[in-house]
Amino acid sequence: MKNPFTAAIAASKSTGIEVIEAEGLIKWQGDLGGNVKPDGPLRGKRIGVIIASEFSDFQVYYLASYIGEMGGICDFLLVDWVTWKNTRPNVPGKGVRGMWDLGVDPIPVMGGNKNQHWTCLKDAKVADYDVLIIPGGHSADVMVTEPDVINFVEQAHATDVILATIGAGSMPLIRAGAMHGKRCTGDRAVKFMLQKIARFEEVPVVVDGDLLTARSTADTPALLRALCALVDTEYEDDWKNALKGKRVLIPATDDFEDIELVVPVMELLYRGAEVIIGHFEAELRARPGLLGSETITGNFGVTIPFQEIPDSFYTYKPLNDVRMSDFDVLVITGAFNPWNMVMTGQADWLQEANTAGKILSAICHGPIPLAEAGLVSGRHLTGWEASRDSVEIMGGSFDCNEAAALVDGRIVTGRTPAEIPEFIDAISVALLRE
Repeated sequence: MKNPFTAAIAASKSTGIEVIEAEGLIKWQGDLGGNVKPDGPLRGKRIGVIIASEFSDFQVYYLASYIGEMGGICDFLLVDWVTWKNTRPNVPGKGVRGMWDLGVDPIPVMGGNKNQHWTCLKDAKVADYDVLIIPGGHSADVMVTEPDVINFVEQAHATDVILATIGAGSMPLIRAGAMHGKRCTGDRAVKFMLQKIARFEEVPVVVDGDLLTARSTADTPALLRALCALVDTEYEDDWKNALKGKRVLIPATDDFEDIELVVPVMELLYRGAEVIIGHFEAELRARPGLLGSETITGNFGVTIPFQEIPDSFYTYKPLNDVRMSDFDVLVITGAFNPWNMVMTGQADWLQEANTAGKILSAICHGPIPLAEAGLVSGRHLTGWEASRDSVEIMGGSFDCNEAAALVDGRIVTGRTPAEIPEFIDAISVALLRE
């Protein structure tokens, strides 16, 4: 039987990133941190993600993070000539916007080279792509009446291009005749049609030849793994349910960094972890809150409770109601969430978690409250450059030049949104070492 800890290290290294174990540290380092990996199962594959206005922000955040992590080149193919959405209009030169207002040219705060490719679909050629993915959301409804989109899909269907969809993303494929008679899945928006023209299955992911379909946003990680297995017959998924039985707590309030919360939640759920989001009242807000509501809003429009992930997948409750016995690892996301932890006096709570033996992890600005709580002295951390003074003044060593992620004892840190995959691997390694 494999040792879970060594298996986790090997799985993290398998895409090409350098992972060094030395002097009590585990360090994800080198120029590949946050960038496309050379040895992933999708290496050398060009993957077009077709989106129009009102696409699923959650799915696109995840695909942008993990296609490159698996070695693929992610191209956003924009249906940017449709301007009928007058409540959030298309802006010339700014591509298209997601349901919660995400733009992809490039994704804000992303960094790295994993999301630096976007073009108008009218300028794209089917022959340039190995895989085409159509995310869900309402964008498929926008696309379905556009001849240029349908013609593009028909051309792909007539070749050996792999077609993949999530949720209602199959609408253009239905119009193009690519779903007829196929085994497939999808969300409720398309289920009634697929039950008539295809062989619908109520499961997370279905693979039928060169067609891959996922049921919903929460199944996006499973779809990408299915794509890896289809492209690389030797691919082994070492992360599915690897964290089963582990419990993750994410403190959150207004102005959290959307991608740093959405993508980790989706990936941690895929790895089998139980996720608890503990909300607390913000001291400072960049926008007015919803009076009388416990909903909190990120920098770019994502809310918690999540718009796209049912609350049956995770627990959402006041941070004050969370007991130390409820979780194994704490994850502090970035943007202004860490500053609000400082401003609302969370230092005592973090010290209690440390005394209780919890793993404390943080990404981007996340080390700041750990520093304020006096937990970084003598430790090595990485993060966004804005965290440097807090860490070094409080006695820690800060490395954001080489380290994409670091494990120093029970302190785990990740650099920026581009390094979310390395950060999640580091958390997994720390959990599986316990």
